[in-house]
Amino acid sequence: MITLGIETSCDETALALLESRMGPKQRRAYVGDFECRIVNSLVHSQAALHSAYGGVFPTLAKREHGKNLVPLLNKLLSGSPVPYRATLEPRDIAATALALEDEIARQNPDLFETFIHAEFLKQVPAIDRIAVTEGPGLEPTLWVGINFARLLGLLWHLPVVPVNHMEGHIVGSLLDPDASFGSWQRLQTLRLPAIALLISGGHTELVRIDGIGRYHIIGQTKDDAVGEAFDKVARLLGLPYPGGPHIARLSHEAAMEQISSEVRLPRPMIKSSDLDFSFSGLKTAVLYAIRAHATPDGSLSETFKKGLAREFERAVADTLDSKLRAGIEKTRARTVIVGGGVSANETLRARFEKTAKEYRTHIYLPSRHISGDNALMIALVAALDASPIKPGGRELKAEGTKRLGIPAPPI
Repeated sequence: MITLGIETSCDETALALLESRMGPKQRRAYVGDFECRIVNSLVHSQAALHSAYGGVFPTLAKREHGKNLVPLLNKLLSGSPVPYRATLEPRDIAATALALEDEIARQNPDLFETFIHAEFLKQVPAIDRIAVTEGPGLEPTLWVGINFARLLGLLWHLPVVPVNHMEGHIVGSLLDPDASFGSWQRLQTLRLPAIALLISGGHTELVRIDGIGRYHIIGQTKDDAVGEAFDKVARLLGLPYPGGPHIARLSHEAAMEQISSEVRLPRPMIKSSDLDFSFSGLKTAVLYAIRAHATPDGSLSETFKKGLAREFERAVADTLDSKLRAGIEKTRARTVIVGGGVSANETLRARFEKTAKEYRTHIYLPSRHISGDNALMIALVAALDASPIKPGGRELKAEGTKRLGIPAPPI
């Protein structure tokens, strides 16, 4: 089975092709006969465009997704060894566009315009299903991906599977980070009970995993997500968006130069009895520290910036790690999964690996390609569910605040 994944939840336009196979009796699982191989995976970043705004500008992101999806699909298919199973007439593309024109032309004009002029779409690839992110994320950008999936599904007569973006981060971390594109692989073994720490620009959650598709949120942020805190602190320090890599660079330089911070930042909620997070106070503490050490013209020395970046990164590491440890103890987790864009931070990865070793738990950290938003993880979620898709299933709808499972009762 070949699945086309579509991801447009924020500012990354991503498409992927994943081929999978599993035993005849298997439906939704993560063990047994399931195997997969990455046919192709592409991510087009809009970060440079949004840098001027210091964060993602939703209207711009929506427009760019609409402009980029069709050309990116052409690139994906032309660079993939996927055969074609049929050839349509050009009028079929026009008929498909006409059928959805009232909705899509008004909502996503850039997408609609590129679609009706894409003659390569008349070559129908041997794809079995389409998987698309339905949420959480920015609703205007989610709709672009959903409408593209609807157009392709109608044109190529393929079922469309809606996928939860956060589940993608969980199962994506089970891919072998060392496996090359085109090689068959089995997912890494998920020993239960398990927990996932999901850390990104929009989310900070601890999730108890009772099996693939069975999740319970046991801890979440009360305010800012950790990735959002990185971006806001970077902006305070005059660093570009996205802020995480720039803060990590300054922190690394501080370590190499043995620079210590002149301030001590708080570790929010580190002693609370629950598994929740809070990062707004940490961000405010950085603001006060900057105001206290800035020159009359508002500038900061490079030494101060490096020291503060290192202290901020340490504060985040201490906070996340303390909750992860508490989560392991409360759930008796045998497996730890870390997912989301912030998981690419080397300081955090080293801390989590050290903690997992102490607790003798298995830990799965995603490769760099999987840590950020990508369509490969979206395709994988759909591929893991091999149940027959009923024709005329539930209507596709963008859900910006879609939850992963349900909050669990107190442990």
